[in-house]
Amino acid sequence: MRSSSRTNRPVQPDRVSRWSALAGWCFAHQGIVFAFACAIWVLVLYGNALNAPFLYDDIDQIVRNPALASLRLTFHRFLLAPVSFNSQLRGPGGATYRPLYWVSLALDRRLWGLDASGFHFTNLLLHWINGVLGFLLLRRLRVATWTSVVAALLWLGLPINTEAVTWVSARGYLLCTFFVLLALLAADVYLRRGRSWLLLAAYFVASFAALLSHEEGVLVLPLTLLVAYATDRLSPRLAGWLAAASVLAGVIYGVLREAVKTGSTGHAGAALWAVGLAFWRYLQWMVLPVHMSVERSTSMPPNAASLGTIAGWMGLVVMLVAIVLLRKRVPLVAAGLALTVIALLPFCGFVFIYQGMAERFEYMAAAGLALAVASLVLEYAGAAKWFAVGCLVVWMMWGAWRVRTRVLDWTDPVALFESSLVATPRSELLLYDLGDQYRERGDLPAAVKKFKQALALNSQDEGTVLNLAVALQQLGDRQEAEAGFRRAIALKPEQSDAYNDLGVLLTSAGRIDEAIQCFQAAIKNNPADPTPYFDLAVLFQQRGQDEVALPFYRKVLELKPGDPDTMHNVSKLHLGR
Repeated sequence: MRSSSRTNRPVQPDRVSRWSALAGWCFAHQGIVFAFACAIWVLVLYGNALNAPFLYDDIDQIVRNPALASLRLTFHRFLLAPVSFNSQLRGPGGATYRPLYWVSLALDRRLWGLDASGFHFTNLLLHWINGVLGFLLLRRLRVATWTSVVAALLWLGLPINTEAVTWVSARGYLLCTFFVLLALLAADVYLRRGRSWLLLAAYFVASFAALLSHEEGVLVLPLTLLVAYATDRLSPRLAGWLAAASVLAGVIYGVLREAVKTGSTGHAGAALWAVGLAFWRYLQWMVLPVHMSVERSTSMPPNAASLGTIAGWMGLVVMLVAIVLLRKRVPLVAAGLALTVIALLPFCGFVFIYQGMAERFEYMAAAGLALAVASLVLEYAGAAKWFAVGCLVVWMMWGAWRVRTRVLDWTDPVALFESSLVATPRSELLLYDLGDQYRERGDLPAAVKKFKQALALNSQDEGTVLNLAVALQQLGDRQEAEAGFRRAIALKPEQSDAYNDLGVLLTSAGRIDEAIQCFQAAIKNNPADPTPYFDLAVLFQQRGQDEVALPFYRKVLELKPGDPDTMHNVSKLHLGR
């Protein structure tokens, strides 16, 4: 009876069949599964970025940028009158026209206020979406599933991308890559299905949006042709329509730039001798970035003929020839390397860039390296495949560790600048920024040390001279501080800050007539700055000359309505009467 009872029980699915069903579901929904795995991967790598503050150019572009306070102001300021980096933001380059980048910051400002975590979350979201889009593009191009997975995860986890992902001000590269990937997906569908005005319109919109996010959007067309050629779908007629749509997007973008008086993107020429060596430096940073830096201007090779620059060019030519020769034997490797070259060369000296070199420039190009490595290991390694897989796993694990440590640097400005100095020890900008950070933290001896190190590299930088003088004044060294202020004035007589700071120092020393002359010079040089008006009003108020102080307080309130310190002092003037 017991045996019969066991026989009549319903048969339960065994464990193997359950796993088989799960595997079947995952295979049928590869995009969803990869998106989930990709989200976990990005959070593991970049989760600490949510604790990072606004840093570097973020302060001017976001925190102190009144144009982000409303979408209307953003639209007017950055679509109709784009920002010029040589006047209001960092760098001596020309004006830029990236309205979608600014709109994205304005939307974040509206959602999160000035909470840096929200801005970082948007960057992480874009990075994750780009990984998913990259995977979907590779699958549409008939790349094997595991190769697509590894290539996308490898790209997301390359340490060189930390600057583009963790720095809010570098969002333009993430946003531009997002639209480039959308354009390539639209182009692939268009080339498969044949002539379709809707797909062509989608490709045009994505191409135009890429340009409105960052100038790197010009790469849409060459990357489209690369995709078409690599997949043997380079139909002259269809490719011609895609090229026309991309060119039209570029023409409209150029017309808009001219219409809003954006102007030139720079006054210097191309650094053609440096191209080859710069390319190999970029490639080395992609593969093994032991030390990274947020300021790479000193890494740019000299634009002059030398054994190094000639060897760099020769190596680049050899690589281009190898890509052509390998196109049939290892097509995915060749395609990945071609993508790296196309996306990287504009940043190697062909186009003038005020900063010279920067790690964020490699974001899109790094996708090509990831594809080349993943396909080489998983599809072309032959008998050495498992050894190659082991090496790849070790490299990815090291890369993940390097990403996490670098992201932690971004959570602390001092740690970020100090670690960057290891990579670029001759960067006067990093030393200047470090001095500023130490001064804000109250570590004045460390600030003075960094400012002096910066001046040892460039003794004529007025800003460093001025900040050193301020730090010396705070340390109580009035004599050296006064000498510093006067030197800053000599280096840049048209400025106002040094005059005003010198006026404050002279006031504290009881040299009132000299102080008044300094404040008046500061006002003459910059009538829109309320600070010297306020300091001059305080000076007169302290001397009991309320009737003289009051007009200066009124001027402060005109320039800075509702200023609480001014309102407080004015109330004392009235009470005194």
